[in-house]
Amino acid sequence: MEVKKIVTGLLFLNFICVIFLLLNFQTVKGITRSMIDGTEGVFSGLTTVYAQETNPYREVSNGVIEVFIPVEKILQLPELPNGCEITSLTSILNFYGYDVSKLDMSDNYLPKEPFKKINNVLYGPDPNKAYAGNPREWSGFFSYAPPIVQAAQSYIEKVDADLEPIDLSGSSREEIIMELEEGNPVVIWVTLDLSKKKVNYSWNITNTNTKFNAPINLHAVVLNGYVGDKVHVMNPLQGQVTYDADTFFASYVDLGSHAMTVK
Repeated sequence: MEVKKIVTGLLFLNFICVIFLLLNFQTVKGITRSMIDGTEGVFSGLTTVYAQETNPYREVSNGVIEVFIPVEKILQLPELPNGCEITSLTSILNFYGYDVSKLDMSDNYLPKEPFKKINNVLYGPDPNKAYAGNPREWSGFFSYAPPIVQAAQSYIEKVDADLEPIDLSGSSREEIIMELEEGNPVVIWVTLDLSKKKVNYSWNITNTNTKFNAPINLHAVVLNGYVGDKVHVMNPLQGQVTYDADTFFASYVDLGSHAMTVK
């Protein structure tokens, strides 16, 4: 009889332990959900719980999450008046410990194509294939992500770096934030002051009759963190700044959602 009581008691204790663990799991899951979904706006719309690995750049203070990846400031001026994209990439390569300069990256790794006029028609590259003009010149324009990925790949192959450049163009806001959660700073295309894009210049894509309408207020920066409803940005025209997250990502989308990273 005593043995039966002991067995019954042990079974009841095990049952209580299981219930306790299940309740605590739901609590932790709920806390994680609230931290990720948040009310501050950066994670607005995220519907999946992120199984976070250790990120030394992530802190939680008084319930507020902050990620700040310490990308060093590199300014594009005066040498590269239109070199925001390659300067931003250089700062990320420097962050990973590779001592390369913005001028070396611009002169020797960035695919570039000059403008030319034929029968009074201006021709230039597809910005998805090459930088339009030269970033050393005020007449230079820009490129989108693929030429920057190509510049990164060329440098990585030369120095045999254990890195991988990835084109993130078309990624959602949540997917971009996940890169920060993994400790990866992101080169991202927005406008100079986060206002609407201004398109009043154009050229024909070289060897075609396809007209390319160019936004004249395009800019590339390094997204290197967030806190509350703000994002941390290394702006190659200003240095380290913060922007309203909603406004920042609205500009990213307005320009066509161009971005890249190096992992």
